[in-house]
Amino acid sequence: MGKQAISVTYVGQAGRDLLRNEALLRPNVNFTGNFFLTGNTARSNYNALQFQFRRPLSSRLQALLNYTWSHSLDNASSDVVLFLPSNVISAENDYAASNFDVRHSFSGAITYDVPGLARSGILALLTNHWSFQSFIVVRTGFPLNATVSGTSPVGGTVKTRPDRVAGAPSWISNPAAPGGKALNTAAFSKPTTPRQGTEGRNDITGFGLTQLDLSIGRKFPITERLNLEFRTDAFNLPNHPNFSNPFGCIDFPSFVPCVQSGGMLNQALGGLNPLFQEGGPRSLQLALKINF
Repeated sequence: MGKQAISVTYVGQAGRDLLRNEALLRPNVNFTGNFFLTGNTARSNYNALQFQFRRPLSSRLQALLNYTWSHSLDNASSDVVLFLPSNVISAENDYAASNFDVRHSFSGAITYDVPGLARSGILALLTNHWSFQSFIVVRTGFPLNATVSGTSPVGGTVKTRPDRVAGAPSWISNPAAPGGKALNTAAFSKPTTPRQGTEGRNDITGFGLTQLDLSIGRKFPITERLNLEFRTDAFNLPNHPNFSNPFGCIDFPSFVPCVQSGGMLNQALGGLNPLFQEGGPRSLQLALKINF
């Protein structure tokens, strides 16, 4: 095997008695609006098989490859309630793929220390201590499910899952839509009364991610333990489009983000600076730091 290394790792995690926030619409005559209840009724499970390959291709070139096959399940991926009154809609069938579940994820990295053209002189000053790193990630998409809105018998709006139409595909081809596809509204039907439909939670695989990043940097030695490093980082170098999932509100198909992607993935993920978030357009970043 030489200097190369292959590792296989199993990762498992279970969560019990986790927080789950539920809403009750007018539980009795003393309440005129929503009553929010936080309980320890949520649970989760995560299982993953991880493969890693490492090999120094030369004294200056190294490669690292990772692949993860995983599944995350829960009945509450966050503590946010969005029109889900438990006294109208049962939550018993909510245990399914997590909102952030990714089944397949591949990543690879290459680092290369560029050899200098001279040991001293002007060429040494210009060409020594350069390096570059390249990173690629390819993964399947986050899951989603369709939703429909209705009026609760006790007042207020409820948002539930619709019924599935047997044999109908979840996606249909649409060259004009971001990513070339849109949710198939004919695959779902709205219940005549407010109830949880037959569609399972997060049963549709959304848009995946493909991104290639590149970094070029140079270190300027000051002392034996102190150096100044300048870097240029390019995120999504090929400017490959990565789209966010549609909202899934199929009873409002005229609102485009309900059935088609409404924007780039980085905007949906949020963060303090979505420009440099995973799934954004090509962007550049300059950095200067001191290492000691």
